[in-house]
Amino acid sequence: MKKFISLTLVAVMVLSMSLFMASCGGDDKEAGADGGKDLRIRCVISTNLGDQSFNDSANAGIKQLQEEGFDAKTVECKEDPKLYEQNLRSAADDADIVIGVGSELEMIGTVADDYPEVKFVWCDIVDEKLKDHPNMTCVSYKQNEGSYLVGWVAGKMSKSNVVGFIGGENIPVINDFRVGFEQGAKAAGEDKGETVKVVKSFTNSWSDTNAGAESGQTLASQGADIIFCAAGGSGNGAIMKAKELGIKCIGVDQDQRITLKKYADDILCSMVKQVGKSIVDIVKDYAEDPESFPGAKVFDAGMDGGYVDVVYGDKDQEILVPEDIRAELDEQIKNLKDGKLKVDTAL
Repeated sequence: MKKFISLTLVAVMVLSMSLFMASCGGDDKEAGADGGKDLRIRCVISTNLGDQSFNDSANAGIKQLQEEGFDAKTVECKEDPKLYEQNLRSAADDADIVIGVGSELEMIGTVADDYPEVKFVWCDIVDEKLKDHPNMTCVSYKQNEGSYLVGWVAGKMSKSNVVGFIGGENIPVINDFRVGFEQGAKAAGEDKGETVKVVKSFTNSWSDTNAGAESGQTLASQGADIIFCAAGGSGNGAIMKAKELGIKCIGVDQDQRITLKKYADDILCSMVKQVGKSIVDIVKDYAEDPESFPGAKVFDAGMDGGYVDVVYGDKDQEILVPEDIRAELDEQIKNLKDGKLKVDTAL
């Protein structure tokens, strides 16, 4: 009997200790003792990877999260409308945080409502009903400010005093690039005592390089000698045709003098939107403090947070933008941060 009682007491003590350790483990997880790296992050891209622009920038963030120990994956919809909602829902079934990349994912708010325990992030687009989605945030990049700066470069360096803009679609976020670029180019023209004209074209695609090449040719025929390509993968077509057309281009979203190194001599600079950085920052902030998630609010990503910038290529590449113009840009950046310079917006 004593032996039975002793064994029973041991069993009770082991069970109690197991429950205590489990409860402690649960508290640690909730407090983020492991940095929240047990979080599952799924990124849904409406088009394709390999654009060497916006999508690849987003995926760079997912890769960084993977390298830091998070369970993070990217899914491509390959421009198939049937997959947009399907992939969002499949991601939500398997994730704590779903990242949406692409203007085509307009049903993300509806999906978010059906998965209240999952957090949703829509990059580059602000849902009109965002305030009704407490578990969703929209990342708004100040691309108009970065575009103003490369517009200044184009306006200062243009010999024809005609510069071009290629957009992927005629939508507000792309027109936000355009109005900033146009304002910067015209301001640069005024600064050098000349009038700079801005011509535009839309490819109506994010991946068709032929459409980008055609837009480049159209703008070059109108006199543009420098073209800003804000059209994802399709804009790369203009860059690839630049030498033949006798023009220079300005890249977008990533440093395209690096990602398109073969064409580095045809790219003056790039206006980068650090999409990956915004994804990483939102995820890691949430992992450390779930209350930090900006639900029903816009996550503003501007120059102050290092989300928008102008870059000139790799350290071993010759800088094509003259030093005096880069110094002028530094002054423009200071004016932006000080609030002395206001850039128009289409949003």
